[in-house]
Amino acid sequence: MVTDIINKVINLGFGALLVTKENIEEVIDEMVKKGEIKKDEAKAQVNEIFKNVLSGKREIESRIEKIVENALHKLDIPTRKELQHMQEKLDEIIKRLESREDQT
Repeated sequence: MVTDIINKVINLGFGALLVTKENIEEVIDEMVKKGEIKKDEAKAQVNEIFKNVLSGKREIESRIEKIVENALHKLDIPTRKELQHMQEKLDEIIKRLESREDQT
């Protein structure tokens, strides 16, 4: 049942990443009007579908992040985390050098 509803939402052209709770509610309301789902089940269905969509969105975002990170490594481009680590090391070296200069 939930899969059918998700498919209907996606088939309406919203796209998996663009689905909002309002979009889901519209589809559910339409299904209630057509008698495809009972009104008392509608709210629970909306919440369950939205939870599934958010979970899927997080999974897609995580996969995209890994793909981008792999691409950066293949292109030998440092990530933000690596750049921050290098900046911290550089700051530490500068402090040591300044400390040595102060001692002379």
